[in-house]
Amino acid sequence: MRVKKVFVTGAMGFIGFHWCKKLLENGYEVYAIDIKKNNQKLNHHKKFRYYRDSVFNYDLVRKLIKNSDLTCHFAGIASPKEYLINTTKVIDLTVNPSLVIVNTCAKYNKKLFFTSTSEIYGKSTEFPFTEEGNRYLGSTSTRRWCYSTAKALVEHAIFAKLSNKKKKFIIYRLFNIYGYGLKGRVVDIFFEKALKNKDLEIFGTGREKRCFLYIDDCIEIFFQILQKNKFNNQILNIGNNKEEKILSLAKKIIKISNSKSKIKIKSKYAKNTMKKQGFEDILRRIPSIVRLNKTLKYKPKTNLVEGLKLILKEMQKNI
Repeated sequence: MRVKKVFVTGAMGFIGFHWCKKLLENGYEVYAIDIKKNNQKLNHHKKFRYYRDSVFNYDLVRKLIKNSDLTCHFAGIASPKEYLINTTKVIDLTVNPSLVIVNTCAKYNKKLFFTSTSEIYGKSTEFPFTEEGNRYLGSTSTRRWCYSTAKALVEHAIFAKLSNKKKKFIIYRLFNIYGYGLKGRVVDIFFEKALKNKDLEIFGTGREKRCFLYIDDCIEIFFQILQKNKFNNQILNIGNNKEEKILSLAKKIIKISNSKSKIKIKSKYAKNTMKKQGFEDILRRIPSIVRLNKTLKYKPKTNLVEGLKLILKEMQKNI
């Protein structure tokens, strides 16, 4: 059956908004839910139905799943700071509505796109991270791992409830998707400080590596998968396999924004204070994108410098 009606949770979040926009631009009917105020950029679309409500409104969620061809469950809290200060909220929002959504999709035989996370792999050193690779996490007393554990529980539920159905789910594990509008992550934090000529603080050594994928590339991958109906009942890494040191990222942002900011390495602070707060960092996080490239043969169109310049342009426009 061709997908015509799409239900999106977390629709006003960073990825949810861009996904709704893409769907509407291509003629899909979109039912969207979020606790945030609706973005006015979507209001002119006649096929857009927005519900300013919570995913804990289970009656509404069940109704929207039943009336849609595809459910895209994007709602969640993906900020590392929140893992530490709002641990219970992170677990509750990640797990409970997700289980209701999975069960409802199973009941009505509806397809599910679920955004999981690269946090799933934890401290694994089996580089690059493959979709079927092992997970290695820290202690449950370390709050940092609550998000990884909660997302993993939902993944287990999806396989348990939906894997016996044909073409009924895709689990996306996202690796450092960035762009304008993202909040509480390293790229936007560095930019906000650089534009104010404040010190860019690195809690570690600066040699930690991440792989960044620009939001437009992420959304294009989602859309191609939707149209081609590929990767059914699978986990799929969504990311770039080009690594970037956090120190190098900081230098790029300072240069691009013509900032007078200095870079401050807080390694001792990171080892002591942050560990007491329940945070534990990892040195590398690189995805295997073999499964993705084998079918889509998609190459990211926006390199890191270009993506950072696009963010700066939008930030300056909205100051």
